[in-house]
Amino acid sequence: MRTLTVTDVLKLNIFHHASLVTGREGLSRPVSSITTVEDTDLLHYLKDGEILLLSIRFASEVLHLGEHMELLASKQIAAIILKGGTDNVTEPVPGDILRNASRFSIPVVLLPPDVRFIDAISAVMSLVMKVKNRYYLDIQNNLTKAVASGFQEEDILHYLGDYIPGYFTVTDSEGQQLQQHTASGFDPNTAVADRLRLPILCMGKVTGYLTSVTNSFLEEHQEMLLKTASHLLSVLVLKKYYVAKIEQKYISGFLSELFEKRLSPDAIVEKAHNYGWNRGDSYAAISLELSSERSKTKVPEALMEITAFLPEENCFFYIKEPYLHVLLRSVHPASMDLCGAAAATLEQIQAYLNKQHRTLSLFAGISSQTTDVSTLSKKVQEAYDALQFGHAFGNPIVKYNDMGVLRLLASHSNFENFAQIIPPAVQKLADYDKENNTEYLQTLDSLLGNNLNLSKTAKQLFIHYKTMLHRMNRICEIAEISLDDRQTRLDVELGVKLYMMLPK
Repeated sequence: MRTLTVTDVLKLNIFHHASLVTGREGLSRPVSSITTVEDTDLLHYLKDGEILLLSIRFASEVLHLGEHMELLASKQIAAIILKGGTDNVTEPVPGDILRNASRFSIPVVLLPPDVRFIDAISAVMSLVMKVKNRYYLDIQNNLTKAVASGFQEEDILHYLGDYIPGYFTVTDSEGQQLQQHTASGFDPNTAVADRLRLPILCMGKVTGYLTSVTNSFLEEHQEMLLKTASHLLSVLVLKKYYVAKIEQKYISGFLSELFEKRLSPDAIVEKAHNYGWNRGDSYAAISLELSSERSKTKVPEALMEITAFLPEENCFFYIKEPYLHVLLRSVHPASMDLCGAAAATLEQIQAYLNKQHRTLSLFAGISSQTTDVSTLSKKVQEAYDALQFGHAFGNPIVKYNDMGVLRLLASHSNFENFAQIIPPAVQKLADYDKENNTEYLQTLDSLLGNNLNLSKTAKQLFIHYKTMLHRMNRICEIAEISLDDRQTRLDVELGVKLYMMLPK
């Protein structure tokens, strides 16, 4: 900040007829404010750079100012301005004040009797505020330029610490701390005098907060600097938002080719390099399907709605009704459980659908995690296999790693001759269902899942016990099997699951 000196103050029009009576050596002293005191004890509370404004009579007869000149020197006051006399007759400054002020090079200025204290104070404080305003405006402008040049959240907090002795944090909207910085002048063991919490906005929504904690009360200019910092943090959030939108649009073509399995491993590696994805980054894929027997028209709308639950960074999605395909990325060297994060996100989506779209059913598969970008096609297939596994076993959210030995069976779902390993009994039921619009295969799956317990299966399917008994007999008749045979039950149960995992 440009240093305001006693010389600068004396150039003001209000002091045009004032005279310097001693202390010329101290005219370069910095000025921070102007004040007056009503008691000797208040001299102890003067601050660096303050100008002391008094009447001559009060200074000599009440304060005995000449005796306290050493105290004033230790307080590093800027100057003493004295006013005395009547009309055009100026009262002389007492000798002890002049001698002791000269001894400590404290400027003493004699003010004409016709100048009012309030006018002198107003003129000095206006100049002080003008210089301070210019200083903090420059600080704010420099911070704005720095953000435009690449400053991030951490850099902004360090910049604040250079001008405000405090403790600064950036948190998300839930209060989770993202960044923090402690300025060198802040003492965490001293009482907190001021705490300011400012919102960080993006598209009209609060996305986080900038909080400052200080040991002393904030000046107005410091509050303005903090507000500027919160606005710039909002700009950074908005910038990331639009970058993510542009990146999502730019990468959509790649995602469609990836999830439709039209890319070779070499092509995937080349495209990933073009996007700036680095060796060692981690990846995982999600395939999500929405279905409804009664309100299929709501599926497209719901697919768009649930994208709001996806992470804002390093998350790319591709919608092809009724599917939402997602590619997650974790930047090296940060280690992140992408599969666990994916499962948590899907649980949030499922809770939302249960509340807002109760007629829709969700099934989703999560691939295993990889650091080899060339294997992304395999991860896409894993996610799809896990999705089909969920359909077959009635599990809405399935991780590929949790499928166990059935991963071996799922790996065959790409073979054109896959139908050859489906038991004839299962194929007969499937064909009969297609021709007669029945659900014997689904009934058989429920029956086997309940260990042939007719009563339990009937309740599960909301049918009468005798109806269930009739269906079981018809299933055995159509499939030409006996469920009393253990080997037959095993073959048929696996066959039903395999059939349900076939691409529809």
